[in-house]
Amino acid sequence: MAIMKLFYFSIFTVLATWILLLIGGLVNPMGASLACPDWYFVPTCNGELFPEMTGGVLYEHGHRLWASMVGMLTLVLALWTWLNKTTDKVTRRLTLLAVFLVALQGVFGGVTVLLGLNAALSTIHLVTAMTFFCLLIYIAVRLRNPLPPSGRGQGEGRPSTLVLVAFFAVLLQILLGGMIRHVGAGLACGDDWLSCGPTFWPSWHLGQMHMLHRLVGYAVAALVFMTSVKTFREDGRMAIIPSALVIVQIGLGLATVATVRSVPLVVMHTGVGALLLASLLLLYLSRQLKHAPLGL
Repeated sequence: MAIMKLFYFSIFTVLATWILLLIGGLVNPMGASLACPDWYFVPTCNGELFPEMTGGVLYEHGHRLWASMVGMLTLVLALWTWLNKTTDKVTRRLTLLAVFLVALQGVFGGVTVLLGLNAALSTIHLVTAMTFFCLLIYIAVRLRNPLPPSGRGQGEGRPSTLVLVAFFAVLLQILLGGMIRHVGAGLACGDDWLSCGPTFWPSWHLGQMHMLHRLVGYAVAALVFMTSVKTFREDGRMAIIPSALVIVQIGLGLATVATVRSVPLVVMHTGVGALLLASLLLLYLSRQLKHAPLGL
């Protein structure tokens, strides 16, 4: 029962991290990224730990406080995993990696503010957050289903490789989306959700970046659909989930443009992107568990 309690705690940490992604998605569209221009390795805002939570401070400092809570949850998860004698060495080491990543993520966030919202660092901050989210999911799966350090199951092969390719393609698209947001290209094509002004491919740089994000998104969607088709016979409904999420994600992206960056849509675009990434990771891991019950 002790390992199950640890597993449930890991799920709680995953959920808290997803909520953190949603809160982080609020900061930029609300114009609150520099509401707390100071950073001293602790979650302060203008020198105060608990400032008046109004205006941009509510979003930026609220993000910092929630991130600090996620950091503490990750530390507890690591300590609990190491103290539990039934957990394997790989899972224990992965929790240490999670602690490192959440600390690194905090540094990235702080330095981003100190550098005045450097676009490249802000994008790295987003991608690191998605990587950390996926790592926590992987740890949770290992806690529920102990995975051996080696062994090749029948589930490995072209379909599983395709799932991994789709996973990294989605991660690349998230990277592009983060860059679009942080260089200010989100509205480069106005509210035109079909093309970009008078022509499909604009002549200005930010418009080209925006349209590249859309085109890559369509290509990634095609890859996800193909992945679902290839894995449907064996994985059933789990294979359908990524395709359903990618349809929602494209709809949210186009609706975000059509509504001139409606804040709720921007936030859900980030959240569904994370869920799409997670669904592909879980699809891959479920195939390994199905064909290699003794572990991965």
